[in-house]
Amino acid sequence: MTISFKIFSAVSLILLASISASFLAAKENRVAVKSNASPEFARIRASSDSKKIQTYHIMEGKYFGGNTDDPSMNEVTFIEIADHMGENLKRQNFYSEPDNDKGDLLIMVNYGATEYNADYAELMGIDSLDDLGFGADTEGLEEGEAEQAFAADYAAMQSFNEGGQMSKIFKAKLLGMEEMFNDNANDQQVYEFSDMVNEERYFIYLVAFDLPSMRKGEKNVMWTTRYSMRAIGQPFDEAIEQLNIVAGNYFGLNMKGMQSKRASDKFEVQMGDIEVIGHEEPAPTN
Repeated sequence: MTISFKIFSAVSLILLASISASFLAAKENRVAVKSNASPEFARIRASSDSKKIQTYHIMEGKYFGGNTDDPSMNEVTFIEIADHMGENLKRQNFYSEPDNDKGDLLIMVNYGATEYNADYAELMGIDSLDDLGFGADTEGLEEGEAEQAFAADYAAMQSFNEGGQMSKIFKAKLLGMEEMFNDNANDQQVYEFSDMVNEERYFIYLVAFDLPSMRKGEKNVMWTTRYSMRAIGQPFDEAIEQLNIVAGNYFGLNMKGMQSKRASDKFEVQMGDIEVIGHEEPAPTN
């Protein structure tokens, strides 16, 4: 009887490990994409000229190295990322312009890895400064002194909370998941986006400016695409390939919400409502 139980337990563990590995692999290889276009650009895409080729120049934006030791990120150059991205940009009729005096778009590429944020307060059950050993000891203090000590602790607690929150807000915006902070976000969205924001993710954030306007000193954003995937489970070069394959279905499009796909998935494109994504006035000249 004991032997049978051990055999059953071993088989169960193997099956559980297999299921867990499959679940993690599916999660790791899923690319989250958010793509938005300006009203002007969305109208162009929706018109009969939607198949018209647009040319671009590419510019390296900000690189984020993450906060974990990841040697694979040092093995990929920006040129390699841009070349692979360029092949997928062609799928939406965007082609690199060899002439510096021509071009429709300037595409700025921000990329790298977000920082891994372990929510130590939540993991360790910390919800007050007392838990950290910094609670105000008001015993023996006069009423005014006690109030000041309490106010100081309260301010410190607010700083403790807001410090982590601001980091989350920044990463959420970088990944296109800022909806998690909206009042109308549902519990499922908040849970899924929080999980992704807290983990380390490889990402690319494209900002496409109207190049003719930029040459006149104006910064008009035509479209943006933010896409990311878990850093755990694959090296940076393999992740870049999967990221661009998935995002190549959405470059320059105005999508409805966040898309989550694997490189091997079939794609169904759902267009979103036209919305303004960015406009910057030219800086005043002295």
